[in-house]
Amino acid sequence: MQDGHPNKPTLLINLGSAIETRFDRLGDVKDLEKAISLKQAAVDFTPDGHPDKPARLNNLGGAVQTRFQRLGEAKDLEKANLLLQAAVDLTPDGHPDKPRRLSNLGSAVQTRFDRLRDVRDLERAISFKQAAVDLTPDGHPDKSAWLNNLGGAVQTRFQRLGDVKDLEKAISLKQAAVDLTPDGHPDKPRLLSNLGSAIQKRFQRLGDIKDLKEAILLLQAAVDLMPDGHPDKPALLSNLGNAVQTRFQRLGDINDLENAILFLQAVVDLTPDGHPDKPGGLSNLGNAIEMRFQRLGDVKDLENAILFRQAAVDLTPDGHPDKPALLNNLGSAVQMRFQRLGDVKDLEKAILFRQAAVDLTPDGHPDKPALVSNLGGAVQTHFDRLGDVKDLEKAIPFAINSFYNSASSPTGPSIIRFRAACKWGKLSHIYGQSPITAFECAINLLPQVAWLGTSLSTQHAQLTEAGDAVRYAVAVAIELEEYETAAQWAEYGRSIVWQNLFSLRTPLDDLRSAHPELAMQLQSISQQLEGSLSTSYLPKDSEPGTLQDLASKATTLAVEREEILEQVRQKPGFEYFLKAKSFDKLAPAAHEGPVAIINIHEHRCDTLVLIPHDSQIPNVSIVHIPLESFTHVMSETLFRDFNKLLSSAGVRARDTRKSEREFYARDNEGSFKSILYSLWIHVVKPILDGLAYQVRLSTHQSRIWWCATGPLAFLPIHAAGNYDSDVVGEKVSDYVISSYTPTLTALLDQSQPDIANDFQLLTVAQPSTPHALPLPETEREVTLVQEIASGIRVQSLIGEEATTAQVLQAMKESNWIHLACHGIQDHKESLKSGFLLHDKILELAELIREPLPKADFAFLSACQTAKGDEKIAEESVHLAAGMLFSGCKGVIGTMWSIQDNDAPKVTKVVYERMLKDGKPNRKEAARALHEAVKELRESGADFLSWVPFIHMGR
Repeated sequence: MQDGHPNKPTLLINLGSAIETRFDRLGDVKDLEKAISLKQAAVDFTPDGHPDKPARLNNLGGAVQTRFQRLGEAKDLEKANLLLQAAVDLTPDGHPDKPRRLSNLGSAVQTRFDRLRDVRDLERAISFKQAAVDLTPDGHPDKSAWLNNLGGAVQTRFQRLGDVKDLEKAISLKQAAVDLTPDGHPDKPRLLSNLGSAIQKRFQRLGDIKDLKEAILLLQAAVDLMPDGHPDKPALLSNLGNAVQTRFQRLGDINDLENAILFLQAVVDLTPDGHPDKPGGLSNLGNAIEMRFQRLGDVKDLENAILFRQAAVDLTPDGHPDKPALLNNLGSAVQMRFQRLGDVKDLEKAILFRQAAVDLTPDGHPDKPALVSNLGGAVQTHFDRLGDVKDLEKAIPFAINSFYNSASSPTGPSIIRFRAACKWGKLSHIYGQSPITAFECAINLLPQVAWLGTSLSTQHAQLTEAGDAVRYAVAVAIELEEYETAAQWAEYGRSIVWQNLFSLRTPLDDLRSAHPELAMQLQSISQQLEGSLSTSYLPKDSEPGTLQDLASKATTLAVEREEILEQVRQKPGFEYFLKAKSFDKLAPAAHEGPVAIINIHEHRCDTLVLIPHDSQIPNVSIVHIPLESFTHVMSETLFRDFNKLLSSAGVRARDTRKSEREFYARDNEGSFKSILYSLWIHVVKPILDGLAYQVRLSTHQSRIWWCATGPLAFLPIHAAGNYDSDVVGEKVSDYVISSYTPTLTALLDQSQPDIANDFQLLTVAQPSTPHALPLPETEREVTLVQEIASGIRVQSLIGEEATTAQVLQAMKESNWIHLACHGIQDHKESLKSGFLLHDKILELAELIREPLPKADFAFLSACQTAKGDEKIAEESVHLAAGMLFSGCKGVIGTMWSIQDNDAPKVTKVVYERMLKDGKPNRKEAARALHEAVKELRESGADFLSWVPFIHMGR
């Protein structure tokens, strides 16, 4: 047909589409090139203004985008975007094809986002896809497809920026797509699988097992509805297998692992040789079988896992972005066989595989730190196994250098680099090199581990691991007499665990309030560096680019991140943003008395005591006191015995029952004495002796603040002593008045509320809380407070008046807060701990979200307000510490439940001293509590009655 004939473009388009279909089936790139050439000619022959021009532009744009996905040429991606944009621009509003073209354009722009990671592209993609949905009437057969596409883009934004609202919206959109698609529709399985995957993402973020179970049901339904022989069936089976395997990892049911292996085996069987997904399927199957080996120990499983992983490597061409990861996985399995069977040849093979993975990965690639660290670990294992002194000069420096390179990389997940830094430090320490630089690198990585958008359960695991690593670093710094460095590290590690572990206020929140633009940039870049650049984080159908492309992009982002951090640190109040305060900034924490940081680790146990400038020890700001007779094992044993003691005593809630508690108190008197004596002999007395303390009259006693780590954080240091002796000087209370602090920062002088004018004291009592035991003495207790506070404005909320809303509002308006009620410590989620008021629990999470601007002091006359969560060995996050975090400068709380009739006795003595001469003085709280507890103890009260009362803060 001659050029210029009106039907020529149509014939060219049809021929091009037919040849493109052949490319889709057989994969010959020459077909794709020819199809594009024909479609380009069709566009060129179509005059501007012709009604078919938009459709032909759209058709050509789709083909060019396909070539980009196959060959990865950036110019194709740009050309596809221009063509699809032109198609949309030339399509009038109201045209039936407008939504489809908008959706196609949105997909192309999103592909550009996947490649270049510019969030503006993602926002544009969402906008185009939203317009496609909005322009499509309900009931239209394409509506579900556009909803699903929009859901995918919004989910990608969640993966980029971490806002859970985006994930919820994506799930809602994908659910709507499923609901609009009738049973029997060919798209139904794919839509169900997409919805299941989104809900699985929510499980990964929030950890709710119900989400994982729902995801599996949806993924199973998708598989069941997909006919055998359909080319998408293996992908759906793979999604299902991975989800069921995740449930096995969470719940431990071996049946789940067996089913996952069956699904993943089916994926391999259904995927033809030569298909690009075959190596990934083999690798996934190998991973699952290796997991079964780890669970059941059958070496045949390990052998099969190695075979599948070897096949995955063999089928993957050199230069493919997945090759290094597959080699690394193969090395891991072969190294595992060495550990099981002891054949050194396996270890040597593992080193070769890991070395090849490193060699194929360019510097700057986000996966490189993990690969380098794994190689270093294998080399170290080889040396440890053979122990040949000749290898010492090569193997250990190689391993140390590997860990150094991994830790020092500016790119890659921070938890990987943190672990590498810890290994670098430990190995350096063992083999006589200075470990300080290594541990400093680890400590500086902590905030990046903590505040990114990982799931709460992941944060728990990572920060518990980090707590132990920090204590080891502190122990090594003390051994090297780097005491100020040790104190800095201890404080920084504790502050990060304390603030971040339970999703309290993070450094990014403070930055977001003051400089939102910088915060947004920093979060976006950091989350990309934490993993979203890695091929495993990209959408299934996106083009990951070459290894070098990823490395270059990651390196650029790392430089940008450092530039933003420097900008932040130049802002007033952010000088120490995401880095440890220098020691001179921490030293003022001891201006009212020494602060004893007790570091407990398997390597050694020590105390670092910050000393006030005007102390009896001149020209010294920190004193080191080794705890030579104390060990980490002893601390764990004491903690375990103490926990059993409290459990058997039934001290779970403030109550009025006496006979039961008295029985347990008498029965456990000896155990209590034994625990308190061990604390005295091995911990407290060495510290007091090291500080040269003398027995003092109670009116002249010095203050001391205890800042304990590890299991010691849960033990009553303030009550340590020899209670079988009446000799003065055998108990900590004979020497000092004890307070606790979660961190040094909590003691630093910050903005003080003005309590001279308009002072208000809030009292809350719950004598008969619904669904809880009655506490009749609480009313008498708050009446006592009001009598002592005559002349001072008191707001009192009792019984039905004490709802969570009213109490929270009154807290914001009050300087001092006295809560006499039931307190609850939630052992699963510490932020759900709280005070049981008339209508519901006032949770710690709500208290922390609502800072108390006027708060100066709180008396928590409830149970377990300072108990904490023993799952986290670094710091007990509890109601008393939560009140410090909310703004209070000092808090009185209880380590376990108190008796209803003891509370008024302690309350009376405390407030009489704190309100002496009618003037509120919060700084008398610790001394007042010391005297009140002494009176209670000397009246014959048992340990369960007087030991739980503690003071925190100033």
